[in-house]
Amino acid sequence: MLEPKPSCLLWDIDGTLIDTTKLIAAALDHIYRRFYHQTLSESELRALIGTPLKHQIRVFGEPEAFGTDENTVIQAFIEYYEAHRDQERILLPVISVLKEGKRRGFPTGLVTSKNRAEIANTLPRLHIADDVDVVITADDTPNPKPAPDGLLAALDCLRIPPSQRPLAVYIGDTVHDVQAARAAGIRSIAVTWGAAPRSLLETQKPTALCDTPDALAHLLFGTSSPKT
Repeated sequence: MLEPKPSCLLWDIDGTLIDTTKLIAAALDHIYRRFYHQTLSESELRALIGTPLKHQIRVFGEPEAFGTDENTVIQAFIEYYEAHRDQERILLPVISVLKEGKRRGFPTGLVTSKNRAEIANTLPRLHIADDVDVVITADDTPNPKPAPDGLLAALDCLRIPPSQRPLAVYIGDTVHDVQAARAAGIRSIAVTWGAAPRSLLETQKPTALCDTPDALAHLLFGTSSPKT
């Protein structure tokens, strides 16, 4: 069990609460081929997951250099994602861990690289509105992960005092999540069911690694994953 007790639990979304790795990679491949007439390898696409869409659409340069613009490309990505959202798999055992944390009284927040438009579509499908105290998107801070801005904004919103901030925990699935937590001066739990392989996450030296939702629940609460 994680000691000392966390002062709050902050969660990533993509790859952590929902399995979106293949869908995001496919949506990126779609817009790259459509607007930039080129694409990336599967491993390169996966490596982009965890960064904001406004950065992902610029891997080949500014959209204007290819005869389009940011809003058009972003909208095309969202339209593709939503048209194929049946491929989005909500990880109910992980959602149950989040809900259990809130039930136990932990201040709970989401810190994501999704923008507000993406969150407006995705969040209602998770059915966690009553379990989350704050949501910080890529549009809410000037610098995205791995910068600490989103995590620090969440800590501010949750009114976590300075003395308790090092006890906060961020749960995510990419190196960006671990690096952001370190930059914010808080603890990180890297989960291995998302975009990044375990071997890569290990190189970042998170506070802890979890391979299953049960392991995560045991680490946080000393119990197995609650039933959905």
